[in-house]
Amino acid sequence: MAPTLREGDIVFAVRKKPRVGDIVIANIEGREIIKRVKRVNPPALFYLVGDNPAESTDSRVFGSVSVSSLFGVVIKTFKSKK
Repeated sequence: MAPTLREGDIVFAVRKKPRVGDIVIANIEGREIIKRVKRVNPPALFYLVGDNPAESTDSRVFGSVSVSSLFGVVIKTFKSKK
């Protein structure tokens, strides 16, 4: 999610309904990833993208994800001192 988030940053997330533009934590194929919601497809599918498309593995690769794959919406970030 660079440049928005960098390795070592800490995020605080809550369970709430994601909206377009929100940063979310999702479980994709057993891995936790952080991506931005680009589109919401009814009833509950989310198209996720990284902020650096050239370096991102996102919904262009794994497709839309269900709401059950989302852990939460990031509401606060704490920047690493790196």
